[in-house]
Amino acid sequence: MLKKNLLAAVTSVFLLLSATVYAEPVTVVFSCKLNDGFTKEDAMEVNGRWLKWARKTGGSDEITSSFVTTVIGDLGGFMWVDTYPSIAAWGKIVDDDSGSEFDAEFDEVSTCSDSRMYRGEETVPAK
Repeated sequence: MLKKNLLAAVTSVFLLLSATVYAEPVTVVFSCKLNDGFTKEDAMEVNGRWLKWARKTGGSDEITSSFVTTVIGDLGGFMWVDTYPSIAAWGKIVDDDSGSEFDAEFDEVSTCSDSRMYRGEETVPAK
């Protein structure tokens, strides 16, 4: 009986800890360049339609996507910076094959060479 209770307690702790991590916001960053003949507005139009789909599919209006350009440094590229309220919301989007219709449209207007997922932790100012 003690083993069962201990196992149940340990399992509960792990589930609670994983739920906390699972619920933290995540950011996905894509490093891209516009293809010849296409503009930021072309890319933003495709991304706007994708964002509408992503919010519906992910079940959250907290999903955001930004076209980020360099101010100082190599001015030749841009980044898509997508934020999700949780990795679960991101997972719903990735798992839904109906979003693949946007892949060809994104590939037409831009070429992305790299992507990464980040989870940030806010720094508390020193007292």
